[in-house]
Amino acid sequence: MSRSAPARQRLVGAARWALGLAIVGFLLLRFDLRSVAGTLQQVDLRIAIPAILALVAVHLLGAVAWHDLSIRLADVRLGWWPTITHYYAAQAVGSMTPANLGADAYRVAALRKPGREWTTLLLPIVVQRVTSQVALSVICLGALLVLPYSSSTLPIVLAGAAFIVVSAAILLFVRTRPKLRGMTVSPRAWVAALASGTGLALAFHLGSIGMVYLLVVALGGHSAAVPVIASIAVARLAILIPISPSGLGFQEAALSLLFLQIGLSAEMALATALLNRLALVGTMALGASLILSGRTGTPARREEGARAGYEVSASG
Repeated sequence: MSRSAPARQRLVGAARWALGLAIVGFLLLRFDLRSVAGTLQQVDLRIAIPAILALVAVHLLGAVAWHDLSIRLADVRLGWWPTITHYYAAQAVGSMTPANLGADAYRVAALRKPGREWTTLLLPIVVQRVTSQVALSVICLGALLVLPYSSSTLPIVLAGAAFIVVSAAILLFVRTRPKLRGMTVSPRAWVAALASGTGLALAFHLGSIGMVYLLVVALGGHSAAVPVIASIAVARLAILIPISPSGLGFQEAALSLLFLQIGLSAEMALATALLNRLALVGTMALGASLILSGRTGTPARREEGARAGYEVSASG
């Protein structure tokens, strides 16, 4: 049974990628594939390459949020190297699991040691995930205000509101369950943690949206900036759909629909999305290389520093 579990996980992961790629393939066939290819050939690499690299690097904000919340909510202090390398490795693992849950499980397992309850390690991760969902939903709902009205965006409005409500319910549940908290957290510390997590999540999502807008500019998408950025923000909500990796396929479909509403072509949307996915592949490749090379955690030459960095501060 233990041998079949990894096989099932690999099968589920492959199925998720297959579904997302099938949707992208359908969209490319549905619209003008040659036009998409022609748009990609005209890309300004001076803008596109830095934007793609920045989309990989923006995950550093996620690592900072994990580091900060681990101190505030679990009294666990990590060195910056293990924080960053474990975070990127977790992105590679999570890409093969539904709702990116594998990333959460990886981070808990990476920091688990005698004397540390897994619930203590899980709390910062749950709060980070929830604040990220809330931040993205708020951005999405705000972006809808500047887009032309369409009945097709109603599901997006409902989804954004639902994510906020569900996130609030999760936080309330965790806050009122001492066994899940793993340690006593004062109301003041909770407020500070939520403010920090939400602020960093807003920076992460807004930075990512800005970089994707630069990809549109690199492809020659000359249009009013505000509607384009708003469309990217609304389509980004698809990454919360726990079916395909990072909303693969669903995000491309949403962006195509929204670009058509503001006067840009679906082919421009698909070309932008394909460049954006290069950043996803780059992030996964970086995380996978860290795992395969054994470079997660602290380098061997600084093993003693690793022990100190992984200690739970007794005095805060």
